[in-house]
Amino acid sequence: MKTNTSFKEALTSINRINGVKDSIVAGLDGIPVGKIDRNTSILSASTVAALGAVREMTRSINYGNLEQLMIETDFGKIIIEEFGNEHIVIVLTENNANIGMIRVILKRAVKEFMGKLVNLQ
Repeated sequence: MKTNTSFKEALTSINRINGVKDSIVAGLDGIPVGKIDRNTSILSASTVAALGAVREMTRSINYGNLEQLMIETDFGKIIIEEFGNEHIVIVLTENNANIGMIRVILKRAVKEFMGKLVNLQ
């Protein structure tokens, strides 16, 4: 499928950053785009649920629109960014990952994703 290939190519720049374990694109329906296995399915579905809860929290306290969600764990970080009206990108990192670099490259990748979405329509 052309969409899967387009997203996979755009994720390459994120996955090359030292400390990035993996990145995936998912729809806001919780279904991963591209590689689909048990882990990506669970990660996609639970990420969409968490994103919805945090988005609702920021709205209820009138704290603006959610731009990016970062979750810190013992093993690393999970960075989530929504793009378009129907997709998110999820980046899994190790503890030593350069978060600033990831955020810069993620912003570029989101712009690339948006361009690919426009071209696919």
